[in-house]
Amino acid sequence: MNSDKFLVDTTIWVKFFRGEDERLKERLSSLVLQNQACISEIIIMEILRGARSEKEYKMLYDDFMALPLLSINKNVWELAWEMVYKLKKKGITIPLADVIISSTALYYNCTLIHSDKHFDLVSKYLKLRTIKV
Repeated sequence: MNSDKFLVDTTIWVKFFRGEDERLKERLSSLVLQNQACISEIIIMEILRGARSEKEYKMLYDDFMALPLLSINKNVWELAWEMVYKLKKKGITIPLADVIISSTALYYNCTLIHSDKHFDLVSKYLKLRTIKV
């Protein structure tokens, strides 16, 4: 793999932790080991919301804190505001969390790894690089 950064969406982390796809597990593990798998606050929140115990919460929290964090700063918010406006003008409405995740990937020039149809819509109209798994 090269030195590119990848923002890993919640949908991929869920598949990873469920162990549904061995190839995905190997690929994501490789990205983590090479310090290429990134996370953002909203993805952490979506995952931690599903923790079934305090022990699982703590384990997930610690794992995510070890990854490069792409902060949702003022620039990301401004990009998200513009993005949601432009998409709405084209008749496209997607969940706000997905707008924020997309704008984070765009701002930090990352490829978004996902399995969510909404990101395909964004990449069709904006310059979001995606890999759908």
